[in-house]
Amino acid sequence: MESSRERVISIVLNEKEWQAFVRVHPQPVVWLRERIQESIAVEPISGLRPAAAAANTTSATTR
Repeated sequence: MESSRERVISIVLNEKEWQAFVRVHPQPVVWLRERIQESIAVEPISGLRPAAAAANTTSATTR
């Protein structure tokens, strides 16, 4: 039987980091979900990808 549990990921950003991030990615949750789906090759879940977010293809960088 497949589990239907949902998972939550939490990260800490200071205000300056948060403001910089949302300037580049105005829909941060959608952007993060898309990056996760891309990394595991999962198709987007219907209804969770607004048209405006679909055009955002900026890749993530790490520190």
